Amino acid sequence: MKLNDFLSHNAIAIQCHNIPDADSLASGYGLCRYFETAGKKPLFFYGGPPITKPNLLGMIDALNIPVQHAPERKEWNGLLITVDCQHGAGNVARVAAPHVAVIDHHIQEKDLPELCDLRHWLGSCATLVWDLLRQESFPMDPHLSTALHYGLYTDTNSFSEVRHPLDRDMWDAL
Repeated sequence: MKLNDFLSHNAIAIQCHNIPDADSLASGYGLCRYFETAGKKPLFFYGGPPITKPNLLGMIDALNIPVQHAPERKEWNGLLITVDCQHGAGNVARVAAPHVAVIDHHIQEKDLPELCDLRHWLGSCATLVWDLLRQESFPMDPHLSTALHYGLYTDTNSFSEVRHPLDRDMWDAL
């Protein structure tokens, strides 16, 4: 799967899991930036309770991450990409959509749609998104680099659980 496969869709939404963590925010932000650069206007959102952790609120503010809290959203008329989670899983608000994609690094817990990139061996979803962006030769700026790096940092217990070479490659590159 490549990110440019999604560009045929006009309406694109990127959904984090409920109560998003830094990895989910970073991953969704990377996708959001890619689609914005391609001329799309993606919706980046999450359901469940609002974010209250100071480090995440600081991350959103400092890096200008355009995530929206949308617990009332029940459907999307376009492509819905769940990031750092799997559509229909227990940690993500159920949103109906005619086209669904999954980008995740967790063990498979649901039947997956055809549009799926699941790499459970990676330490973070941020690494997966970084790799997808790298395959598209997408330029990294300081905000995006910081977000992706922080996503890896938090999901690997301050880098102590970095084991896969691709995680190390992203760590070194950013």
